[in-house]
Amino acid sequence: MRRLTYARAVVREALRLHPPGVFSPRQAVQEVHVGPYTIPRRAMILWSPYLAGRDPGAWSDPLSFRPERHLDADDETAALREAAWAPFGHGPRRCIGFALAQTELTLAIARLAQRVDVELATPEIPPPFGMVVNRPSGGVRVLTRRPHAAVATGGVTIARPGVPPPAGPPSRD
Repeated sequence: MRRLTYARAVVREALRLHPPGVFSPRQAVQEVHVGPYTIPRRAMILWSPYLAGRDPGAWSDPLSFRPERHLDADDETAALREAAWAPFGHGPRRCIGFALAQTELTLAIARLAQRVDVELATPEIPPPFGMVVNRPSGGVRVLTRRPHAAVATGGVTIARPGVPPPAGPPSRD
């Protein structure tokens, strides 16, 4: 898993733009002051990982899919993005299956990338559907094709069974 940094960044970026839940309700346990606003004790609060993932204060060009943003940030930017990246919640109320889900998604993306090339069938992005569980309305249509004989993933080249690996640089011996 440590070597799948780009696959992990792809998963984080996909979840930033399309979190499983659009909003989550919480009840204030005490009075809270946020800027000029006072949230009274016991008030119902709705927070949205969907909106947080599109906040231009945390994400430059927030509607673009750029996994690299999860790889090359300075400490201050990384801390801000970590606070804004909340597809499974934060703190003690974070989804109990968060670590398992992120691990499974990362492995699935890495294995899929080894086997097929995927491209959108149309440039239109389907609108989200659902509030408790977010999903693309009507699904996402894609075209798939088999990639070349070997796939480079995280610095490791994986050859397909029965297909010779690609010629590498000449040996220096």
